[in-house]
Amino acid sequence: MRVLFTCVPGYGHFHPMVPLAHALIRARHEVAFATADRFCRRVIEPAGLVGFPAGLSPIVVHERTLELGVGSQNGSTEDDVWRFGARMFAEVAAPAKVPELVRIIKDWNAELLIHDMTDFAGPVAAAACGIPWANHSFGALQPEEFWDLAAELVTPTWAAWEVEPGPLGGMFRSLYLDICPAGFQTPMIERVPVNQSVRPVTFDNPSAQPLPPWFDGLADAPIVYVTLGTVANHTPEVFETVLGALAAQTLNLIVTVGPDRDPAELGALPPNVHVERYLPQSLLFPSCDVVVCHGGSGTTLAALGCGVPLLVLPQEANQFWNADRTAALGAGEVVRPHQLTAQAVSEGVARLLDDPSYRRAARRVATEIATMPSPDDVVARLEALSRAAR
Repeated sequence: MRVLFTCVPGYGHFHPMVPLAHALIRARHEVAFATADRFCRRVIEPAGLVGFPAGLSPIVVHERTLELGVGSQNGSTEDDVWRFGARMFAEVAAPAKVPELVRIIKDWNAELLIHDMTDFAGPVAAAACGIPWANHSFGALQPEEFWDLAAELVTPTWAAWEVEPGPLGGMFRSLYLDICPAGFQTPMIERVPVNQSVRPVTFDNPSAQPLPPWFDGLADAPIVYVTLGTVANHTPEVFETVLGALAAQTLNLIVTVGPDRDPAELGALPPNVHVERYLPQSLLFPSCDVVVCHGGSGTTLAALGCGVPLLVLPQEANQFWNADRTAALGAGEVVRPHQLTAQAVSEGVARLLDDPSYRRAARRVATEIATMPSPDDVVARLEALSRAAR
C-alpha cells in the first residue's frame, strides 16, 4: 500500500505524523510526505522520508491571509486568532495546494492519503482522485467556531473540483486519528463520527542528536526546561522575562530557542543556564521537574506523557486551550500574555516544584496516554480502510 501523508509545513504538524509513518514502513508499506518545497528539503528528507513539494510556504500563506484584511495570527482576542487560522488554512492554503496534491497522488499511485488536521487540501485532492483519506490530529481539536468557519471557506475549493465535502469541510468524513487523550480533548470531539485513538509518540530522532555532554554534569538541583517551540519562539521578550525570573535561582535551567534562532542572542548567562537551539525531548523530559512552554500540542503532550507538570505561557491558537486544560486537570498553571512578568513566572515555577499535587495530576495524564493504542496497533485499521475503497 502506498500512503501519502500531507501536512502544513511546520514541525508541530509534521512530527506527530512521523510515528505512524514509521509504523506503516515497518509493516512494509510505502510512505511519502507532501508539503512545501523548503520544508521537504530541510526537514522531511533529512528525517529519512520521501518528500514531494506541494503547497505554499508558511510566509506566503500568512501574507496572503493578511491581505484579506481579517486581522492577524496574534489577534486582539482568542476568537480573532481562530478566525484568522480558519482563513489561513481553508481559504488561502487549501486551494493553492490541491492541484499539486492531485498530481502527486496520480503520479505516485497513492492508495491512501493521511492529512494533518489543518491541511484542508488533503480531503479535496483524495476525493477528486477517488482514494480514501484519514485525518491525523496533532493535539486537541480546535473549537467548533473554527471548524464551522473553515468548512464554509473551503466549500468553493470542493466545488471547483466537482466533489462533495460533506459536513465540516470533509475533514472528518472518514477516519479521525486522534493523538489527544480523551481527558484532554475539547467538546468538538462529539461532532467527529469515527474516532481512532492513537498514542502520541515523540519524534525527535535522538540517535542523531543525543543530549550534550554537559547534561551528565548537572548540579543536584531541580531541572526546569524552557521552550517556545518553533513559531512562538520569536515572540518578543518572553525568553528574556523567563530567564530574568529563573536564571539566578538554584535550578538547572535548560532552554531551547529553536533551529532558526541563535542562543547567543540571549546574552551572557550564569553557569546553571544551558541554552541550545534544539534538544531531543524524548531524552530530556524524563529528567525534568517542570516544563515552561508556550503550550504547543507536541510539547504539552510530551511533557504530560512523562508526568511532568507545566507552566504554560500561551501565545496563539490552540495554545490557549492546551494551557487552560492543563490547569483544569491540575497538571500545571497558566500565565497569559497580559499577565507575563518575572514575578508571575518565578512564583508559578515555585508552586509547581513545591506542591506534589501537580506532578500527581500530570502522572494521571501519563497513565491515560500509556493505555492508548500505539501507531503499530492502528496500521491494520488503515489497511482495512484502503481495502474497503477498492
